[in-house]
Amino acid sequence: MLTDQEKLLEAAHSGLKDDFLTAGIRQAKTEDVSSLMAIKGKVIAHHLKFGIDQWDEIYPTESDFLQDVYEQTLYVLESAGQIVGGLCLNEVELDGYETANWQAESFLVVHRLLIDPDYQGSGYGRQLMQFAEQQAYCLGKNSIRLDCFTENPAAISFYQKLNYRICGEVTFRKGRFLLMEKVLRPHEKSPTILEEWSD
Repeated sequence: MLTDQEKLLEAAHSGLKDDFLTAGIRQAKTEDVSSLMAIKGKVIAHHLKFGIDQWDEIYPTESDFLQDVYEQTLYVLESAGQIVGGLCLNEVELDGYETANWQAESFLVVHRLLIDPDYQGSGYGRQLMQFAEQQAYCLGKNSIRLDCFTENPAAISFYQKLNYRICGEVTFRKGRFLLMEKVLRPHEKSPTILEEWSD
């Protein structure tokens, strides 16, 4: 019997992900980590311009990304052969997630979403999130969960525009984070979510 991770890998080569293969989303390799670390550095500098102190040398680290690669949960988005963003997608909830008022019991969790600031506004963040939602859909999961730094209003707005709702709040090393969820209801084949993916 396939585990959820094996199903995720299988889904990565068939069905709903085909559109994203064309768009340049693929599973990350070890050699991609240096590009993601470079993007992380640019994201930190960009955030600091707006007084957002979220990521640093402690998180996320090269080891975090390498572990994601090892676990086959890291994906990258390429444009013209260049990596412009990525995310980790798994079932790992951080400490404090259990306090949220989640609406769905089965889920995948998005971690470490990052987009090269030079490409912000190009729709790549939305593309990666739609990819995550479709992977969850393929696995029969009912929702996507994530956390978002309260001092990053642009990120909060981004997720809310994608219909993520606040389900709670947790405090991590850097401060307060909102716990957010988008219910997909895959078994009802909701027209709303399918229409979002086709935009």
